[in-house]
Amino acid sequence: MTTGNASRMDLNLLRVFMAIHEARSVGGAAQALNMSQPGLSTALARLRKQMGDPLFLRGSSGMEPTSRARELADTVRNILRAIDQEVLAPPTFDPATSTREFRIALTDIAEGIYLPTVLQALQAGSSHISLRSVFMSPRQLEDEMASGTVDLAVGYYPDIKGSAMMHRRIGLHSFACIANKQQPKLGDRMTMEQFSSLPHVAVEATGRSQELFDRFLQTRKISRHVILRSPHFMSVPYIVAGSNAVAVVPQALADFVAHHPQIRQVALPFKPPVFQSNLYWHRSAHADPGNQWLRQALIKRFPMLRARAYDRNARATEPG
Repeated sequence: MTTGNASRMDLNLLRVFMAIHEARSVGGAAQALNMSQPGLSTALARLRKQMGDPLFLRGSSGMEPTSRARELADTVRNILRAIDQEVLAPPTFDPATSTREFRIALTDIAEGIYLPTVLQALQAGSSHISLRSVFMSPRQLEDEMASGTVDLAVGYYPDIKGSAMMHRRIGLHSFACIANKQQPKLGDRMTMEQFSSLPHVAVEATGRSQELFDRFLQTRKISRHVILRSPHFMSVPYIVAGSNAVAVVPQALADFVAHHPQIRQVALPFKPPVFQSNLYWHRSAHADPGNQWLRQALIKRFPMLRARAYDRNARATEPG
């Protein structure tokens, strides 16, 4: 068989070869393959021509293989088994036995808010699956998800807009102001003068929610006195708890630290902007059974986050 012939080989002819080899009969092979006997005879003629060998000859016991056919039998059997089991078989995923490591992209605030829920989903379905949290820019993230290096992304990623990216909303968020409970200058609601004059802790992170709030202030010409800029959201509540500074953070973070004995929420003197948090995955992973399982496991555990409504005034209301 020449290289040119190999490149044009119809794999269905290999099934014809194997059926005749097992049945030792053209009629039996046709029945096994659910083909007509003339159709199988035509296929055998094509196979003989491509292989340059008669392959099977009529004998006293039926269609007897030639020496060439006997040499090929195990190889063809293994090829067909690999095609059936590894190529044509539908992909499967068993969370009870899988040892797969899932990689999820999260910002630091999303890691604190969502990661406990992700771990609950994993622990409920498997004791062998593991998780790796990664952080990267939106551009890099799209490339890594396209290559399969990252399975999912969770959070606010307004720069992810490629047609190959898919998403589902898991939360609608706004902003809230947090302050030390002992802050003497604040009641339940601050005035515009207080917002501008009180010391603020601001976050300068690659997460885009803070950029959204900064643009909001600039558009409305609202000023604030920033005394500390930090690249980390999760440390801000503890900085506020130990000082007289205030901080405007995503509402979900303010809710997350609501039980801290030294922190309280103070209503802002304006309605802050709203942004959407999503679960993202790449279209190439849409049908992957492991990715499907993890997405569904997370979505089942996000109903409270999806249902949470915001009155755009830094006060969260939980569903009844």
